[in-house]
Amino acid sequence: MGIHGAYDAALRGIETASDRLQRAAVKTARPDAGADIGAAADRILAKHELRAGVATIRTADDMVGTLIDIVA
Repeated sequence: MGIHGAYDAALRGIETASDRLQRAAVKTARPDAGADIGAAADRILAKHELRAGVATIRTADDMVGTLIDIVA
């Protein structure tokens, strides 16, 4: 996977986290039996997905910076 692939994967992960968080917000706004636990779990999962996506972007950015330093 190249640098572009890493960015693409990270952005897809961030988008997935955003979608999951939105669904959890809807569940929270309209609580059903057991939906509170599912919504809480979705919020936690979305947080971890978002952090993983951001960490991937930071790592890819660091790699690009290192490559530029090496070439320059």
